[in-house]
Amino acid sequence: MQIAGVIIAGGKGARLGGDKPLRAFGQSTLLDAVIARARPQVDELALNVSAVALERYRDRGLELLMDSEEGDIGPLAGILAGLEWAERRRAIWLASFPADTPFLSRDLVSRLLASGGAAAAHDGERLHGLCAIWPVSARAELLRAVREEGIRSLHGAMTHLDGRECVVRGDVHAFFNVNTPEDLAAAERILAETPELE
Repeated sequence: MQIAGVIIAGGKGARLGGDKPLRAFGQSTLLDAVIARARPQVDELALNVSAVALERYRDRGLELLMDSEEGDIGPLAGILAGLEWAERRRAIWLASFPADTPFLSRDLVSRLLASGGAAAAHDGERLHGLCAIWPVSARAELLRAVREEGIRSLHGAMTHLDGRECVVRGDVHAFFNVNTPEDLAAAERILAETPELE
């Protein structure tokens, strides 16, 4: 396997009442929209979820990965879980995707891979740390840096790996992420007005 992928869905989603990826969106859910865009870009796809939500995600047809690293390191814990899983699959790269961004570019992974190493997407205005590609060979070093150097953020992890910012332009709504009921309503409007995004 060349490219493994992981959708990071371990957050609490408190502003949307919890289980944000399972909120209704279009004809299915936010998570299903992300899966539809991520799955064709990788050889195998997994889903990172919190232990307390495990049962609610079992019907998605993806292997479920739980955080194994202790301490408050946020979504970086999901990246580490994904890298461990990808290493077992003997993948070369791990692509990561946020679970609340339903209009991801359908060629995001190929654009990131063109950077030649660890890379996170940048839309020209801000960095999107979960839209990234990680070399699986860097898992042990990244884990060491988290444990011994106190790295706690995606940006810190990417910097530690000499990662690049990959400018991804052209898809107006590619990085639109849903955090609030208002965001969800706006995403529904975008979908209704732009049916090709379905």
